[in-house]
Amino acid sequence: MSDVQKRKPGRPKDHSKREALLDAARQLFLTRGMDVTLEEIALTANVSKATIYSKVANKEELVEAVIRRESDLTVTDDELLQSESLPIGEALHAFGVRYLNFINRRELHGWDRLIASAATRDPDLPRKFFAAGPGRGQAILVKMIAHASGRGELEVSNATMAADNLAGLWLGFENLEVKLGAREPLSEDEIDERVSLGITLFMRLYGPQNAICVDSN
Repeated sequence: MSDVQKRKPGRPKDHSKREALLDAARQLFLTRGMDVTLEEIALTANVSKATIYSKVANKEELVEAVIRRESDLTVTDDELLQSESLPIGEALHAFGVRYLNFINRRELHGWDRLIASAATRDPDLPRKFFAAGPGRGQAILVKMIAHASGRGELEVSNATMAADNLAGLWLGFENLEVKLGAREPLSEDEIDERVSLGITLFMRLYGPQNAICVDSN
């Protein structure tokens, strides 16, 4: 794992440089794909090329670091731990709103192009990128559901399948419409409504008898 991806106690001395590096890399990767050079990223970030190599070994590791930071927009490791003390409906609602806010962005086109271009260089890269971003989000949702099942809040025999079902309820065809530019991105109210409805249906399928479903209002 690269230094950019590692989490250490306290604020690192080079925090501003690291954020500038990730911001520049994100911008250029989404607009230019894997063709962008580390020299161009360093110039945009106003850091030296040596600074980049002190954080990552190569461009592929830098992409993974950027994707990992994007994954934190859904839930951080610390927030996952905190969510385990919440009722499952509340925890899923908080996760779902942040997840849909991320998925709702049209710039996901850029991520698709980036991963497609990476696959032409190394067929194994998309798997690594998935693990750093969407795969991490999937694993977190599976863990949340499995933990709730262990507490008796859910009746789940396969947490991975249950997580996949919930994500499908949240996304629907509207996600594809937004991604293709056929409609405007969902509003905050629409996201909240979709997340709440998805959890309600999910609880009807996996909740214990007489379970109370989440109500965001």
